[in-house]
Amino acid sequence: MIKFFRKIRYNLMEQNKTGKYFKYAIGEIVLVVIGILIALQINNWNQKRLERIEEKLILTNLKEDFEEAITEFEFLNDIRNNIISAATIIYNKQPEEVTNYSSKYLDSLFFRTMSGPTYNNQAGSLNLLLTSGKINLIAKENLKKKLIQWPGDVADMIEDEVAHFDLYLQYSAILDNYICWNDVFKTKLANDVGLRFGAERIKSLSEGGRLTSDYKAILENKVFLNMLNRRAVFCQLTKNETIELIKKAQDIISIIDKELSK
Repeated sequence: MIKFFRKIRYNLMEQNKTGKYFKYAIGEIVLVVIGILIALQINNWNQKRLERIEEKLILTNLKEDFEEAITEFEFLNDIRNNIISAATIIYNKQPEEVTNYSSKYLDSLFFRTMSGPTYNNQAGSLNLLLTSGKINLIAKENLKKKLIQWPGDVADMIEDEVAHFDLYLQYSAILDNYICWNDVFKTKLANDVGLRFGAERIKSLSEGGRLTSDYKAILENKVFLNMLNRRAVFCQLTKNETIELIKKAQDIISIIDKELSK
């Protein structure tokens, strides 16, 4: 094609048709520029197409991450509800009422308080998206904003979880003075927990009957009761924060579904 245009120019020069030659040369330049612009447009269109393909893959992975987060949040709130429920029952029991209940019932009740739920926060796709700078591939500005805000929202909840876990460790230390862990871990609830995670039934060292639980004494301990109350409050706090996170995650998933359906 270039040789063809060059031949036409040579013929015009040989025929001393200078005016036509310059007009033709200008026209040829215009055609070249138009060709370049078209090539750039095609390249730009292709780049946009590849970015949209990558965006859909990112959105699909993000949706899976947020669905998993919701599942874990709901699981953690089930644990918190269990702690709050057991703590409320224990807190309202009077020391003199202990003899009215079987030791197995009390062991099971206290076992329900033996947990410090924490979020794993394994948002792999979002972390990669934010650290790689590919967040700009997300075309929906509203979604992009929510994704950027998400780690901060989770961090606020985790901060309270950490505070609660520290409180849980102090709580456990108090129980060591009053509770026979062998009895607690022999409860059906404790064994069901072990089986749920595919492990063998929970076993503890044999203490030969040297240890017994003194539930009356622990219910008379003001430090324990205050600690139990604070734990229930922290569980309620992190539960409420997690409920808000679930709502935000569901909102993000809803936006992602709309983007994927385009």
